[in-house]
Amino acid sequence: MTASPPDPLTIVVTTPRSDTVEIRLDGEMDDETSYEVVDTVRQLLRTHRGVSRLELHCGPTMTGGDPTSLAALLMIRRLAEADDVRVILTGRQPLSGDGGPG
Repeated sequence: MTASPPDPLTIVVTTPRSDTVEIRLDGEMDDETSYEVVDTVRQLLRTHRGVSRLELHCGPTMTGGDPTSLAALLMIRRLAEADDVRVILTGRQPLSGDGGPG
């Protein structure tokens, strides 16, 4: 039986409050899509001055425990902190070896 290909990454951006930007991620975050997520955050931080909170919601199909996706999350944190924006990460599944499933 062959494995099905991973779900493509979808990025949905909302602004529920004037001080908050939410980014919902579903699918696989890999080498290519990691850069897309970082670029999305970079653009949002430029265009939404006054935002103090960035919420990254990892949906149930979100995957990506490779070094590139982890580096992307660290880059997002650094970009946000440089603008005094707090990053909230929710729904992230534990990586294999973390005592979680995998």
